[in-house]
Amino acid sequence: MGSLLGLDPRSFLSSFAEHPQIKREKVEGRFVYYCVDRPVYSGQRQRRSELSAQGRQPTAFEAIAILVEKIKHPALTNEALSRLLKKQKLSIEPEMIKNLFVRHGLAEKKTPRSG
Repeated sequence: MGSLLGLDPRSFLSSFAEHPQIKREKVEGRFVYYCVDRPVYSGQRQRRSELSAQGRQPTAFEAIAILVEKIKHPALTNEALSRLLKKQKLSIEPEMIKNLFVRHGLAEKKTPRSG
């Protein structure tokens, strides 16, 4: 929100804590703002839970770098891809690569070879 509004989130988000249409909760040490409307709130909590279960996701910049290198080197494992990206000064763990592919339905499917 801060980048969209051009404001430092630490300076304005706390002012929404008492807003009647916003529900604020502390999640994993950070405040998260939800809609007070019960169905919307439930959907927001569910989505956040699903994303959290997937583990750390790469930033947009990291995701682009991962995809570019995967396109260039489709046979590389996530581990090898991670090592290649580290040579480019990007600290991207294999688990983050896996999380990106799973989140976007790009995970490798293990299909039996027909003989």
